[in-house]
Amino acid sequence: MAEPTLSVTLGEIRREVSRFLSFGREYDALTITQQEDVDSIIRRGLRQFYYPPPSVAGMHHRWTFLQPTHRITTVEDQGVYALPDDFGAMVSTKLTYAGHEVVGGPQVVSDHAFREVVESSPVASGRPLYATVRPRMSGDQLASPTRYDLIMHPVPEREYLLDVVYSVVLDAVSQGVDIPAGASVHSETILASCLAIAEEYVVDPIAKYRELFRERLVSSIASDRTTRGGWRIGNMGRGRDERSSPVPRLVVRYDGHPQ
Repeated sequence: MAEPTLSVTLGEIRREVSRFLSFGREYDALTITQQEDVDSIIRRGLRQFYYPPPSVAGMHHRWTFLQPTHRITTVEDQGVYALPDDFGAMVSTKLTYAGHEVVGGPQVVSDHAFREVVESSPVASGRPLYATVRPRMSGDQLASPTRYDLIMHPVPEREYLLDVVYSVVLDAVSQGVDIPAGASVHSETILASCLAIAEEYVVDPIAKYRELFRERLVSSIASDRTTRGGWRIGNMGRGRDERSSPVPRLVVRYDGHPQ
């Protein structure tokens, strides 16, 4: 028997939405049209939770679980490293060295700027100073989801531990996804969001779940703001380094170090 969990699963959300719409609790027994209606409501409910408008949340907020940290262990003479499958975009303009022996991490720049740095720098190997993100080429780009690689320059000459903070790409209502992102902590808020959307499809909506979603969203945001310390929690706008440290013009001296 599977261990009990407090996380709400996609199957449970489907059953609750289906029951609310008077379709019955068995999702597999629904017609194709009914299943499509249920899944459409859940997608809208999840989008509403993941990206709540200020009018609902009362504030702008970026969920910490949608901005995870991925650690890369570099290998000597290897400059290309695969990013996680759910990678969507970089959160910061710099990577962070996990070890304490190095303070400043590689700066993340555009692919064009990165190529200029590589072409103008006489240093091919050493501590990475710059990095860029490139889509990984595959045989069938249309049939395969986009994957990304992190490219570093100079190419690491030894092992380094680098932390990459990124935003994830979500596909919560799809085959193989059982527990939506964030459901382990915010399960009741996610369920209320989906049922709030479902209220729009009934004949006489009373906005019961809409109000419940507002209340639980405020509580979830307050909890998420205390999950991790630092500037990224409860971010009301751009990140700290984006506000105070714009990407400088790329100039490389003869010794290969940035100015």
